[in-house]
Amino acid sequence: MTAAAEPAPVQLDPRTFPDGGCVALPARRGGSSATVVLDAGHGGPDPGAVGTTPDGTAVVEKELTLAVALAAADDLRDRGNTVVLTRSTEALGTGVGADDGQVGALTTDMSQEDLEARVRCANLARAHALVSVHFNSFADPTVGGTETLYEPERPLAPQSRALAESLQTSIRSRLAELGRPPADRGVVDDSSGGEAGGGHLVLLGPRIPGYIDEPSAMPAALVEPLFITNPTDLGAIASSTGMDALGEAVSGGVSDYLAGARRR
Repeated sequence: MTAAAEPAPVQLDPRTFPDGGCVALPARRGGSSATVVLDAGHGGPDPGAVGTTPDGTAVVEKELTLAVALAAADDLRDRGNTVVLTRSTEALGTGVGADDGQVGALTTDMSQEDLEARVRCANLARAHALVSVHFNSFADPTVGGTETLYEPERPLAPQSRALAESLQTSIRSRLAELGRPPADRGVVDDSSGGEAGGGHLVLLGPRIPGYIDEPSAMPAALVEPLFITNPTDLGAIASSTGMDALGEAVSGGVSDYLAGARRR
């Protein structure tokens, strides 16, 4: 008997988002029936940070975040969840900067537009949780560790903190299993990593007129599993096996949070 073909991704609003942007991937089996938005940081003309593994291989953040988000999506779908990806390809899922020929960065206004569109995607999905995947960077290559950010100044703060704590625990546990136990940088206030123009991350923050006019409407956290600028950190997950393991850790953290939310 031939297995049924897997349903194609569904674009939630093709009039607003380009191909590959804001796409829903259906659950592969019955399960929690939750919808989880995974946001792969950077993309397109915005590469994010760049790191180098101990063997000299250069790794670009936008490629790493996408690989981890796709691996997490795969595992979450196997657990019975619908997954929405803000971007599912190398390009920005919001279309910002697609035609301006700019390489290496987005302007402040373009970055704001891109982040606001990612929030619109999450709200359109009516998600139960939003997780944005990034990697930390620092001038000193010896600095490393795992950090997860959440927003404490919004009605959803307790749920967002619970999600962040679950992700932090799951990621650190999985990295330890890989033989690379990271330093615990903790679950921290998102204002410690605020984008230019505000003290809060657009994806996580509360409503701030003129800066965050449409906040995300679900518990949300941003993970920084490792420092891409730390060769030892990066070497732990730069392989396909490592990226899959990190994706599964993100999936496990979200799943533990959802299970706890159902019990509460």
